[in-house]
Amino acid sequence: MKFEKYIELHKEQVYKKILEYLPRREPRAHYDWVSEYSLRRGKYARPSFILLWCELYGGKVEDAILPAAAMQASEDWILVHDDIMDANEIRRGKPTLHKTAGIDFAINAGDSLHTVNMRMVHDAAKRLGPDRGEKFFDMFTEMLLVTAEGQYYDMMLTKRVKDIRNFTLEDYYKSIAAKTSYYTVYGPMQFGAMIAGQKDAELERIKEYGYPLGIAFQMKDDILDCLADEKKFGKTIGNDIMEGVKTAILWHFVHNASEPELKKVEAVYKKERPEKTKEDVKMVMDMFKKYNSFDFAQEKMDEFGKQAIDKFEKNTKHIPEGEIKEAARDSITYSFKRTK
Repeated sequence: MKFEKYIELHKEQVYKKILEYLPRREPRAHYDWVSEYSLRRGKYARPSFILLWCELYGGKVEDAILPAAAMQASEDWILVHDDIMDANEIRRGKPTLHKTAGIDFAINAGDSLHTVNMRMVHDAAKRLGPDRGEKFFDMFTEMLLVTAEGQYYDMMLTKRVKDIRNFTLEDYYKSIAAKTSYYTVYGPMQFGAMIAGQKDAELERIKEYGYPLGIAFQMKDDILDCLADEKKFGKTIGNDIMEGVKTAILWHFVHNASEPELKKVEAVYKKERPEKTKEDVKMVMDMFKKYNSFDFAQEKMDEFGKQAIDKFEKNTKHIPEGEIKEAARDSITYSFKRTK
């Protein structure tokens, strides 16, 4: 079974569970904004990892629906705040919330959805019972803390490191490992396995392939940010350049470009976001293409992806083959070979 097909199997069920928790009360305009990103729906990859890994380890899908819904709701409020910090203009094919409601109202709506999310986490923990429930709550809060740490590293690189010559690949990997690997990949996988009754030793084996897969996932995101179809991608193309994000693509360019062309790109990255133009972004992308920097990022991404595939095969030998394991295996390649 393909991972995308598996996502569709349970997407509606997870979405309906989220709807049960979205408040419908006054002030109505506020709660419309609170619900906005949830109603737009995301890809639902993260909640699907929870459900799939629960089944992979012999657990029941029904036990994982509310935890999966809580996972998706956390993405929805984090994105409200993330879009403000990154000055994104499009989210899931529509204008970002702070563009339509204003920054102050968007922050407030995100805070409210965060509160709703914590209620979901509480209820999920309660339903899982004392042992699994306490473990789920501890893991969930730790995951959110690590994600915030990753955002800190990302913002430090983006907003404090103005000199594009002054960052390393290790800085980049540290940032995305904290921001993406745990939250997007191995955290949800571990939740599913834990719900199915697996102990810490097995959860660590999941991390062995989930960690490199998360890096590959984010590298794919960085490539798509420049090369994807904006309508399919659902957010602004070239946003990383506009925001000044430090990526492996940029690192390769810096270490291979001629001095005159490096200075041209450097001048763009030194501008504040409102000063940058579409022509600036196109010029930078053209430079990346000229020096094969996208190819470099693709190669590194494939290396991390291969690590994930090899570790998955090694660490799941004890799990019988079948449709669920086939979907889990496909989710590994899906994560860094997707087109949106």
